[in-house]
Amino acid sequence: MNTKEILVDQLDATLENTWFVSLKNSIDGLTEEQANWKAYEATNSIFEIVNHLMYYNERCLKRFKGNSVEPNDHSDTFRNREGLSWEAAAAKLNDMMLEWKNAVVETDSSHLDEEKAGDIPYLTIHTAYHTGQILFIRKLQGSWDSESGVQG
Repeated sequence: MNTKEILVDQLDATLENTWFVSLKNSIDGLTEEQANWKAYEATNSIFEIVNHLMYYNERCLKRFKGNSVEPNDHSDTFRNREGLSWEAAAAKLNDMMLEWKNAVVETDSSHLDEEKAGDIPYLTIHTAYHTGQILFIRKLQGSWDSESGVQG
C-alpha cells in the first residue's frame, strides 16, 4: 500500500464505518436540539465540535490545494462562524470530508510529499478523536443507536 492509498483509506474512515464509527455516521440523524445539548456548560456540544472540525478541515484543505490561508486563529474555533443551521453545518462537514478524499484521489502520487500530505494523518486522527467525543455525548443524551456502529 502506498502513501496515497493509506491517506485515502484514512479519509474514507471519516465517511463510512470501518474499525470504528465514522464522523458521518456519528452525526447522522441528530436534531438541532440534540446537536446543541451539553451535559454541563463547561463542555462542548456536538454542534460546537462540528464547527471546530469544519474550521481545521477547511483550513488544511485550502493549504493542500495550494491556496493561501489566514493566520491560524485558535481562539473560539468551536463557534458557528458562518451562522449555519445544524443541518447545513452537518452537510457542509460531510461534503468537506468527501472533498478531502477526492482531492487526495485526484492528486498525483508524486505530489504527495511530506509537505503537501503532512497534515492529513493528523487531521484524520483529530477527526477520529472528536468523533469519539460526539459518540460519548450521544450516549450520555440517549440519542445513540448502537445499531449504527459499535456496541456498548
